[in-house]
This record gives sequence, structure tokens and C-alpha cells, in this order.
Amino acid sequence: MAAEGPITSGAYILHHLTYLQLDLKTWKIVENSQNFWVVNIDSVFFSVLLGLIFVFLFWPVARRASTGVPKRWQSFVEVCTEFVDGQVKDAFHQKSRFVAPMALLIFFWVLFMNIMDLLPVDSLPTAAEAMGIGHLRILPSSDPNITLSMSLTVFALCFWYSFYCKGFKLVAKEAFFHPFGKWMMPVNFVLKVVEELSKPLSLGLRLFGNMYAGEVIFILLAALTLKYTAPAHVAPLTGASFFIFALIALVTIGLVAYGKGAWWRGWFPLLVLPLVIAAGSISGFLPAIGGGTYYQILFATGWGIFHMLIIGLQAYIFMVLTVAYLSMAAEHH
Repeated sequence: MAAEGPITSGAYILHHLTYLQLDLKTWKIVENSQNFWVVNIDSVFFSVLLGLIFVFLFWPVARRASTGVPKRWQSFVEVCTEFVDGQVKDAFHQKSRFVAPMALLIFFWVLFMNIMDLLPVDSLPTAAEAMGIGHLRILPSSDPNITLSMSLTVFALCFWYSFYCKGFKLVAKEAFFHPFGKWMMPVNFVLKVVEELSKPLSLGLRLFGNMYAGEVIFILLAALTLKYTAPAHVAPLTGASFFIFALIALVTIGLVAYGKGAWWRGWFPLLVLPLVIAAGSISGFLPAIGGGTYYQILFATGWGIFHMLIIGLQAYIFMVLTVAYLSMAAEHH
């Protein structure tokens, strides 16, 4: 992040939690605006981009699938499709041609969004800043506008599917007469409204809460690394220094993974390189952001390994609940 003074943890965290926003009334870039006609450009851009990536990865395989010996990517797509199809068959007991493809799209779309959280905190924002973009948040699923819009879309789809499967008369009967009978119609209707509104809220807020918490932890780990570096202004070569030391950190992690039982191949670099880089950063021999970058990636790797479970689990939960809500919309009471 560019700054006109020493880098502080508070300024660093605030910088990474600020969206790139566009005011649709004035068509100007704004910052920390809560107005209705303001769009978080970065969230929309990355969510659309990741959705298109899913299409470009899976659509050619669907078109060119053959009955012969499949290639590796086709085998992977088939395994993923069979997994999602099995989950749909367990949760959705009606016949439908769009539920399984929709569940596949939801699972991988949310998964791709969540995977963005594993990228180094400063990687894309630093590259964007080099192009003149002041703020960039790369995790769409930590934006409540994205998660709630997805859940509201699921809610509208369930609402339509309920009318499609049961008709207006049966839907109205369930809304006004279930579960306490015709003499308690106002109570029945209020309970029905609360039940239906709780579905999109829980669906969207669950995904947002978990991914936002993970994002904040990554940012805090990155901010913690600032304490290991000498206070300094950000130099013009900050971007280059960041990526150079990011590569060194990745090489260190790779050596540890490759070393296995041979401590001198794996653990020795992990013990020596951090000490050398810390000493160089504190003495001013190395750029301050270089040491911060190195420690940022090392610290975030441990949390990232655990966070991978959360990333996959949240995508799976969003998919399963969507299918379950559609199944409930089609069931007759």
C-alpha cells in the first residue's frame, strides 16, 4: 500500500478492508460509502470473473466428453459431477433437470470465490496499485452484498419453484392454514414469512461471516509482520520487493515440504532464512516490506492449510442448503 508516512498496523488493516467503489449517480470512485447506488467494483469483477472461469473450465469438457479413455481433466470433472449428483439425489427427491447443474455451479462458484482468500494478502492489491488502483478487495464471499444477493436469488428460485410444483392454491393453503388450521390464519402467515425469510439470511450471513473472519485473520497475520520490519516509507520499488520476497517465502515452504525427513534440506532453510531476512530488514540492508512479505506468507501458510477446510466446507454447505430449500419448496404438506 502506498502511504505518505510510516506504515502502521491500523492503516494497513483499514486499507485492505476498503472496497473499490463506484457511485452510479456521479460515476466517480468513492471510498467507504454506504449509499444505495454505490457498487463494490472489485467484488462484482472477481465474482463474475470466477464464474466465467468455471464455465470455461467445465463447458468444453461437457461438449467434448467421450466414452473412451478420458483425459485427466475430464476424469476430474466427471468425479466432481458424480459427487454433486450424489448429494443432490440424497437431498432432492423430485425429478428436475436443472437442480444438479445448478448445484454444481453453486459449489464451484462459491469454492472459487473462497479460494481467493488463500492468495497472499498484498499480491493483487500491490499489482493493482501499480496500475493506479488505490483499493482492491479480492474476496467476493467476504462482501455481504455478494453473499446476500446469491442467497436472495436462491430464495426467489425456491419461491418460483414452489408455485411451479404445487400451484397457487396449494401454496396459499400452506401459507394460511399450516400448521394451526384456518382459525389461526394470521399466526400461520407470520410464521410462514419468518420461516421463508430466515432461509436467505442464514444462507448468506453464514458464508459471509466465515469468510470475513478468515480474511481478517490473514490481514492480521500480515499486519503482525510489520512489527518485524524497520519503520520506513514505501519506496518506488515496493511492488518488485514484495514479489521477490514472496517468491523466496514460497521457495522456503517448498523446501520444507520437499525435505521431509532430511532436516538439512527442509528445516535448515526455515531456520536460517527467516533469521537472515529479519536481521537484514531491521538493519536496513533489505527493504522493510521484503521482510514483512516473507513473514506474512510464512505465517499465513499455517492458517491457510487449516482454512482450506473452511473454504471447501462453506461451499459444500451453501450447495447442500440450496438443494434442501428447493426440495422443501416442492414438498406437499
